[in-house]
Amino acid sequence: MASGDAGLALQAARPLMRRHIPVPERRAALWVEAARAYSQQGRLADGYQALRIAETCAAQDVRRPDIRNLVADMAARDRRRTLPELHHFSRRLGVPA
Repeated sequence: MASGDAGLALQAARPLMRRHIPVPERRAALWVEAARAYSQQGRLADGYQALRIAETCAAQDVRRPDIRNLVADMAARDRRRTLPELHHFSRRLGVPA
C-alpha cells in the first residue's frame, strides 16, 4: 500500500498470502494491508475477510487504533448494512459504526 496503488499492492501480496509466514504479527500485518487495499477498492467484504484472518494471526494487532479506524471507515461505507458481520465485528472491537 506504500505505493498508493491498491491493485498493485494486492498483486504483490497474493503470492505471500499463500505462503506460510512463521511470525504471527507479520502474517497479521500482511492481511491488514490487504484489507486496506480491498477497502480502497471498495471491496468491503474482502476487506472484512482479510481483517478476520489477521485477527486469527494476532488478535491484539487488530485492536490497534489505526486498524479500528479502518474498521470504522469500512462500516460507515456499508450504509445499506449489506455486511452485518462487518458491523458485528465493529461493535465487538468497540468501534462506532
